[in-house]
Amino acid sequence: MSDQEVQDNGAAGADEPTELDQLKAQVAELSDNWKRTAADFENHKRRSAVEKQEMLEYGKERIVTELMPSLQSLEQVLAFAPQDDKYRDWLLGLKATIMQLEKTMESLGVKKIPTVGQPFDPHLHEAVGEEESGSEGVIKEIQPGFTLNGRVMIPARVVVGKKKAATS
Repeated sequence: MSDQEVQDNGAAGADEPTELDQLKAQVAELSDNWKRTAADFENHKRRSAVEKQEMLEYGKERIVTELMPSLQSLEQVLAFAPQDDKYRDWLLGLKATIMQLEKTMESLGVKKIPTVGQPFDPHLHEAVGEEESGSEGVIKEIQPGFTLNGRVMIPARVVVGKKKAATS
């Protein structure tokens, strides 16, 4: 063999990857794939947690929406209930039931919208009437309104005061 042939064989061997180089490349590829899979799994866990929370919130909203008319009806019954002594125990039971239902709704994130004495807010209140008054803003609540986690479920139906016109 000539010196030229030895150099050519040595050069050709240097260009070909050795088994060690191939194994290093394979380890790097597998390591990269594992990191991607781990990241994908973490993203999946995060998405699943968000979806679970959204489903719980949707379920609460659905329950509140279904129960709200019952609470409002009970409050209307209480507003127009007779004040005779013979109905006193019945009224106490009705008030206790309403308070229990309100407490349950509050634990679900429901809050009653403040009305009387507050400035009128069209995002929270629905004006059903207007009366002359010494002040502006909400002067009477016709039907309570409610929010769920800061979002209006039912606007409060209110009467708004307007200042009396100045007489000359």
